[in-house]
Amino acid sequence: MSRPPRFFISSGQVSGETIIVAGEDVRHIVSVMRKKAGDKLLLCDGKGTEYTVKIVDVGRSDIQTEIVSRSEKELPNLRITIGQGLPKADRMDFIVQKATELGVSGIVPLVTARTIVKIKDEEKRIVRWQKIAREAAMQSNRIDIPEVGRIRKFSNFLETLDAGPRPLLMLLWEEGTEPIKKILRQKPEAEDIVILIGPEGGYSSAEAMAARDKGFHLVSLGPNILRTETAALAVLSMIIYEFS
Repeated sequence: MSRPPRFFISSGQVSGETIIVAGEDVRHIVSVMRKKAGDKLLLCDGKGTEYTVKIVDVGRSDIQTEIVSRSEKELPNLRITIGQGLPKADRMDFIVQKATELGVSGIVPLVTARTIVKIKDEEKRIVRWQKIAREAAMQSNRIDIPEVGRIRKFSNFLETLDAGPRPLLMLLWEEGTEPIKKILRQKPEAEDIVILIGPEGGYSSAEAMAARDKGFHLVSLGPNILRTETAALAVLSMIIYEFS
């Protein structure tokens, strides 16, 4: 028997033994997937609870379902946050999508010294990126959705780092002298990782030094210069390999 299709809901959509599905998912479930009363769905609240439900009624703007069973899924122990220098064109869309598939927990878009793109419609961009993250989380069978933060200046991001117990901090730099593999293997117990990736042109020397002063390791991926979107995937793949 094939696995029912999976969608995310908020905890507010759960009322007793009933869950109401609303929004854009309704059109996809009814018009694209052709689901009807009696069919089953998997609904996840993004916090670890997954519900198997049966469709009871299909309306114009919502779908009423009845909970058949529920299960608790364990959220990942490792939290990975990417501070991504804003790239040109639609490369950020690609980075958000693939980073979500690879298990990133949070994505913070950063304006750096070498950022070229100018964002005029920030709210729309954030909504778009969060939607891409949600769809990628569904497609990759994740039980949670990474948060796409507001666009921030690089210097501001450094200043507001939590002063408490520090995560493993790394900045990817073409002049970095520490192999990322070495740093990762020195911290096998790490449960919180922050990795900063520059835009086209990477980070400036001043930014790298400022990050180093805040405790960041200036890491290298090797002799080749990677495109910013390639660097993001390479870093996440290495982290997954070392910590899985």
